[in-house]
Amino acid sequence: MSSKQTYRFPFAQYPAVRIALLMVGGILIGDQSEIDLSVLLTVFGLVCIITLLLDHLNKKRLSPNIKRFSTLLFLSSLALFGWIRMELSEQKTKLLIVQTLTASPWSEAELEGTIEQISRTASGKPRADITILETSLESGAFSKEEYKIRLLMEDGEFKQGDNIRFSGTVIPVSEKRNPYQFDYRAFLDQREISVQIRLDSLISQSKNNNARTWNWWRVRALKLIDQNFSKETAPVAKALLLGYKQDLEGASKQAFARAGLSHIMAVSGLHVGFIIAPFWIIIPFFWSKKYGRISGLILLILILYSYAGLTGFSSSVIRASIMAGLLTFGKLFNKSPNSINLTGVAAIGLLIWKPGQLFEIGFQLSFSAVLIILLVLPIIQNALPYWLRLRWYAKPLMVVIVSIVVQLGLYPIQVFYFGEVSLISPAANALFVPLLGLMVPFALGCLIISTAVPAFAATLIFPVEIFLKGMNAFVGFSSGLDWAWVETSLPSVLLFPFWAALIFFIASWRIPLIRWKWLTVSMFFFCVILSESVINKLDNRELTVTVFDVGQGDAALIQTPNRKNVLVDAGVWSPGYDSGVSVILPHLKEAGIERLDAIILSHPHADHIGGILSLIEEIEIDVIYNSGYEYESNLYRNYLELAEAKNIEVKSVKAGDKLNVDPALIMLVLGPEGEKFNNDPNQHSVVLNMIYEESEFLFTGDAGEDQEERLLENYGELLDTDFLKVGHHGSRTSSYSEFLEEVTPEIAVVSLAERNRFGHPHAEAIQRIQQTGTELYFTSRDKALVFISDGKRIWRKEWE
Repeated sequence: MSSKQTYRFPFAQYPAVRIALLMVGGILIGDQSEIDLSVLLTVFGLVCIITLLLDHLNKKRLSPNIKRFSTLLFLSSLALFGWIRMELSEQKTKLLIVQTLTASPWSEAELEGTIEQISRTASGKPRADITILETSLESGAFSKEEYKIRLLMEDGEFKQGDNIRFSGTVIPVSEKRNPYQFDYRAFLDQREISVQIRLDSLISQSKNNNARTWNWWRVRALKLIDQNFSKETAPVAKALLLGYKQDLEGASKQAFARAGLSHIMAVSGLHVGFIIAPFWIIIPFFWSKKYGRISGLILLILILYSYAGLTGFSSSVIRASIMAGLLTFGKLFNKSPNSINLTGVAAIGLLIWKPGQLFEIGFQLSFSAVLIILLVLPIIQNALPYWLRLRWYAKPLMVVIVSIVVQLGLYPIQVFYFGEVSLISPAANALFVPLLGLMVPFALGCLIISTAVPAFAATLIFPVEIFLKGMNAFVGFSSGLDWAWVETSLPSVLLFPFWAALIFFIASWRIPLIRWKWLTVSMFFFCVILSESVINKLDNRELTVTVFDVGQGDAALIQTPNRKNVLVDAGVWSPGYDSGVSVILPHLKEAGIERLDAIILSHPHADHIGGILSLIEEIEIDVIYNSGYEYESNLYRNYLELAEAKNIEVKSVKAGDKLNVDPALIMLVLGPEGEKFNNDPNQHSVVLNMIYEESEFLFTGDAGEDQEERLLENYGELLDTDFLKVGHHGSRTSSYSEFLEEVTPEIAVVSLAERNRFGHPHAEAIQRIQQTGTELYFTSRDKALVFISDGKRIWRKEWE
């Protein structure tokens, strides 16, 4: 008689992983909850006391149920600990001084603090993250509470570690205002920064001369790199050796990402491995000495701690340092630590130190990559023929295999955050990673020598200079290849559990009793994803209109029932801001829209065509419709020239034209009329009437009183609509009563910025609109707005 085989996962081998997962659960709950910290501490204390009592009583052999309950309480205490740690980390944002500043936007304050990090905005202006030590408010209030701010500047010569005293104006931190837009507020929250201040005047500045701080040593190391490398290679050297990427231009970062080499610019386990490789080789020497093992461990800890300090204690370096330290401890003392469990130990340490790191991309990529390598690579290695492992090309081949494994394993995370995947990555890593193993420790050694013998170090470092120039050339060339990388989007959030189940299926290949269970789980999620996609394609007969919040400008995306995509206006352009880059393109990429079937530009002002250049550069466009109004501006001329260079047809439309985009829709052009009747581009706006069965939409650009009168003369009651995009941002020169009496919209949307130099919206225009009884929305107040129509009615869809 045979019994059914079963398999019990050896949880006891991975205690740190279990603890880390429970802490992660607690941190996630803590991030979303608003429970008072004192309540949590009380509950945590009671749980711990009860657990200890039950554990004591359990020694008297109580029932299994009591034992299970005790275990459950213990596991709950670990999750509670993560929850409490998250709440404690958020206490700095709840300080009275922080709450006072955030509640008083545009107020002035005098502050003193230490610069922790310097970076640049998209427009190239400097900004600094500062730990504030003293704060004086306009009201006379004074505080010595410590917290972090982000300082915005027009210019300034500041160094990391400088102590400065300054006066500034509190600038509100912009929240996420559009679907798929980068959440700047959440980004700062992860770094425990809740206040943003604009520098008005610098009162005093003193250099950091305290050699006992890591800031001082980091600044010193960066200065050494500037002295020993050329201007061309110094930014790359700083990123490669110290993880300092502030001097890298955005185009360079993008090129490295598309070449699949961005990971070498973020100091991680790869770099730590390069640093300790020489130490690992001489471990047998420490075995032979009386106190060799202790001395070796102390030396290793000093090396790892020093390098972590120089690189700014990033999560990837700390994770790698903890693992390297524990692995070397095992090597020195003849222990065999479990690498997966060590990863859990590293995660626990990081989450206790800074629980907010759980939400950082670097933390997620770093730990995911390590776990994928540890789980999947042994299976692949065992699958390789023995003879192949003995060949001279075995090690380069393994570099390629590791790169492919990591690239595939991280696919959902890369798509979710970046929307791009490098295809040339395996080849690029096979070429450069082995060389980096030599160059990184060699370059750091040369920098150390340069402090004593500068001239000799400059000669020694020449090979590294040549290597970096060659790598720059390769990155520039490869990232420009059409096939080197692909843009893609996340088809469903269920891709994450599907991918995880697939990884566990491969990892459990040698355990038949559970591998097929993982395959079943992965196939279940695959079928759900496929079904979701099919259902969406078959049943989605809805029309979606997304009115973006682009500030003082206009941009709206129309997604038709037959999956055509039309953009009405392209937002704002100003020095340092491009609606195309900041709002529209991220939305299109995340929504999986790879081409625009048409762009309709109502008129040639920069608040309506601002993002057109970036759109032409980055996405396929079938045709651009405009009003035909000739306008003198560089932006207008440049977009016409660029469209011609890209072979994009530009058509001028006039009243009476019909746009054939989707057979399910009728898209009629109501304006402008063919002839030019004044010198105001606003009065020659493209006015679009879109009809989907029983639902009608009217887009009026910046049409004013003159054009509204002509529309009334020509169309009268035919202007009646359900949805109105209000003309000219709610200006008093638009939306006149006679026009609104014919239009009678159920929904009206005003697109504008909260603070604008025109004083929009004007009260008289808004009063006229409100008198029609319409449901009125403002992008300045309501953020981006998404409306859905099934052909019978129109309703607003919440996107947050």
